[in-house]
Amino acid sequence: MAVAAVAVATLARWALDGQMVEGVPFILYFPAIIIATLVGGFWPGLLATALSTAAALYFFLPPLFGPEFDQRGAVSLLLFIVMSGINVTIVALLDSAVERVMRQVQSVRVLFDSAPAGLVVVDQQGLITLVNGSAEKQFGYDRRELVGRNIEVLLPLAEVAQHREAREVFLRKPTARAMGAGRDLSGRRKDGSEFPVEIGLNPVGRKGWVAVLATIIDISDRKKVQESQNLIVRELHHRTQNLFAVFQAIASRTIDESKTAAEIKDVLKGRIQALARAYSIAEDSGWEGVSLTAMLDRELAGFSSGVKIDGCDVTLSPSAAQQFALIIHELVVPA
Repeated sequence: MAVAAVAVATLARWALDGQMVEGVPFILYFPAIIIATLVGGFWPGLLATALSTAAALYFFLPPLFGPEFDQRGAVSLLLFIVMSGINVTIVALLDSAVERVMRQVQSVRVLFDSAPAGLVVVDQQGLITLVNGSAEKQFGYDRRELVGRNIEVLLPLAEVAQHREAREVFLRKPTARAMGAGRDLSGRRKDGSEFPVEIGLNPVGRKGWVAVLATIIDISDRKKVQESQNLIVRELHHRTQNLFAVFQAIASRTIDESKTAAEIKDVLKGRIQALARAYSIAEDSGWEGVSLTAMLDRELAGFSSGVKIDGCDVTLSPSAAQQFALIIHELVVPA
């Protein structure tokens, strides 16, 4: 590249010989040196400087040690070399700085686009300026469909008016914070469906220009887990309350029917064991249904040689299984 640039400059200088001011044999070599440095870097720039100096000496200046090569020519040649070296150094440094900036910009773009959370940058007018890949997947849009549109296209219609007021308040005093603290937030997909989200707001910009970086997290899976946990807690509470009620009824009836403490102990123990066996069978079935045959087999295990069970099986609900377990127990236990 250095050789080609110097050759073109030499040919141009030759073609313009006689039409240029005397004493400026180097002027066309400066662009060649700068181009060689921009394209090739520092060392090609120095090579272009050396080649330009040699070409100027050979074609356009008097012989270096000849009588016509005076002090003015020497000073001009020295200034050309020095100025060319300065130009090469400056251009190489600037080119290196630009490359570093471009690499940083590219790294930021890669990080922005590969972030697992949805990222959306919105300007002061509420227009979307940047969108990453995760946000595209969350909302079902291509980024080209979103850039330039108002952020409200991603909000449920019922929340648009409230969001406008909240955005104006935020822009008056922009600080990093969570959006809608204490409220359930939702996003609106391209197809109109909504999904629960968490949104973090972070002001970006400089010199009076303010934009907002919104970090959007889809919490649909978390909501499902929370709902499942709440269902389990409610079910556990219901079953615990039911168990206590059944135990209270059994204990109360046992006390009413028995006369001595020993009788109360024996009868209560037998009834609780029958209830426990019913719970064990219900647990084995996943609390979806209890086989009456399985319950009879377990309650009558001690009488298997003298008892024959025949007929179709019946599936009982867990609550009905409790009652049947107590009934069978009362029939089996001698009065």
